[in-house]
Amino acid sequence: MIFTQKQLFQGTTTVALRAESLYVCKRNPQGVATLETEVPYEEILPVKAEESCRIPVNQLLLTALLLAFLGYEPVRHWLATGHTDTALYGWGLVLGLNLLASYLRFEQQWSTFRLQTAHLVITLAGRPWQRRRFRALVAELERRTKTYLRDEYGQVNPLGFIEPQLRRVAWLRELDVLSAREAQALSMRLTGRRPDTMNSMGQELESPYLN
Repeated sequence: MIFTQKQLFQGTTTVALRAESLYVCKRNPQGVATLETEVPYEEILPVKAEESCRIPVNQLLLTALLLAFLGYEPVRHWLATGHTDTALYGWGLVLGLNLLASYLRFEQQWSTFRLQTAHLVITLAGRPWQRRRFRALVAELERRTKTYLRDEYGQVNPLGFIEPQLRRVAWLRELDVLSAREAQALSMRLTGRRPDTMNSMGQELESPYLN
């Protein structure tokens, strides 16, 4: 799965889910890579996603009123006479610059998507038409990471060293790759006894071994 986003004056950001890693590449408008990294799935979890939209409505309304006030006379003169003058051109230039600045601030400050992993933070423009694809990227990243960790590290061998395998099971449980029931079953398979304890006459007894 590949998520690509182009930003004006900022270049292109590409996020790709590979077989064993998360690939991120940021290129400037000239196509030169300014940031390129690949994070293995072992270093991804936990995955967090944030969507923020903080549009300063009052500021935009004030700016719009000011532009309308400045443009009233040039536009009225143009509508009445059919002739344009420098005042109208100047007002059009100011209007265009304000629209461009508002668009850039919307993409880079006001509305953002934020993807955070254990060792990486990716900030993208929060475009409404890309929201569904961004959410799909986050869900697929978490699903693929957990599937990879389960396949690579979710198997145990009772004939091998027990302690490292128990730590690995605990690590997978902490990352929510394994459920509590699955982690308990793997621990029982390694140690040959139940992980819970028994109480008798108010005293804690060691868990019984299983045949």
